[in-house]
Amino acid sequence: MSNLNIYQYLSNLDSLKSILTTLISIAVGSFTTYKVLNTVFKREQILFNNLQRKIKVFYPPYENNKEMEVEFEEIANNRLFNADFRTCDIRKINNIDSKSLVIIGFGSDFNFFESVYVKATQYKIPIIIYTYGKSRVLEPKHWDVLNRYQWYSVCNTPIRLISDIFTILSTFTYEDK
Repeated sequence: MSNLNIYQYLSNLDSLKSILTTLISIAVGSFTTYKVLNTVFKREQILFNNLQRKIKVFYPPYENNKEMEVEFEEIANNRLFNADFRTCDIRKINNIDSKSLVIIGFGSDFNFFESVYVKATQYKIPIIIYTYGKSRVLEPKHWDVLNRYQWYSVCNTPIRLISDIFTILSTFTYEDK
């Protein structure tokens, strides 16, 4: 073997090593990019699916200035959310399903609160308790009911209500039935 043949042989090995290194780098980069984009896509898919969920608002019956009209209007005007209805009619609890987000306006009627809350917990969906700006209004009997379930949030201002709705819809994984 001459020096020229040895030189060509080593050059070919060096070229092969460079090509293999480049191909491996492309494969690792492609795989990593795929995994990152797949993770982001799954999270976005959860958000987009959940933004179609119907938001059902129950406000306490027989109480002045607690109809949640302003809050419901803000939810309905926000194009990200799908506001379904606002009611104090206890018969509407039958419209709660596994594709809902329920907001309960806090009032003095404990039976109304408990009925809506229990119906929503049967579907294992998130529940937001709205206290109309009063942060310490919930009594121990309310906390006893709330603490039996993990997917609830208590908020007391309209901006917090909007924030909680978006946060829940962007992160909560519903179990569609």
